[in-house]
Amino acid sequence: MLHILICDDEPSFTNLLKQSLETLPEYEKRSMVIECVNEPQSISKPMVEKADIIFLDVDIGGVNGMEFAKRLRAIRRNFILIFVTNYGEYAAEGYEVDAFRFLPKLQLSEKLPRYFAQALAECERKNRVIHLVCGGESFPVRLDELVYVKTEGRVLLFCFDNPQAPALRCRSTLQALEQQLSAHGFLRIHKSYLVNMQFVKLLQTKGAVLTTGESLPLSLHNYRAIKTKYLEWKGSAKWSAL
Repeated sequence: MLHILICDDEPSFTNLLKQSLETLPEYEKRSMVIECVNEPQSISKPMVEKADIIFLDVDIGGVNGMEFAKRLRAIRRNFILIFVTNYGEYAAEGYEVDAFRFLPKLQLSEKLPRYFAQALAECERKNRVIHLVCGGESFPVRLDELVYVKTEGRVLLFCFDNPQAPALRCRSTLQALEQQLSAHGFLRIHKSYLVNMQFVKLLQTKGAVLTTGESLPLSLHNYRAIKTKYLEWKGSAKWSAL
């Protein structure tokens, strides 16, 4: 079941967006629930916790949508965020809240089908489970929950965003794991660290700052190459289809 939350202070647009989603071919093929709210204070924690896709007005009820999005991200990190806006320009600070797309209200019929299809594809990617081969054993891992992997001696330690995820350690090399994960958005930033780029907030010479609040060491010698790979991934993953 896919949960969609629409947050906009214009009831007429909220209804139009809901009806437009319900007419898309993707909606008929899947089991979906659409919930609508017109005031930011009406958005409850359970709504956010179960939401897979959130359509959020950039200026909802006089509240700054960017700041409000940060509060939503504090509740649940991995929903797909699509800002809806009356303005023609994209907000430069959208990257701070991991905005997936900006949907102009006046171009709803033109852009919604493509953006929604892309959002569904991103949902599938985020929810993907792969089986990692480590130390001769196979482990199921959700890619959207694996923040980074680090080496401790001859042991690999898997660090997850989900506190309920079981601790995972195995004997293997980071190089072998890198070969399995590089195609899934993971980047070797240090001889001892392989990080999921969707959790990277900032790369700088003194280290990588993650959305979890952690800071990881970064190879200064390879900084330029690491930064280039990250920016290439960031561009292709988020903005190439705008």
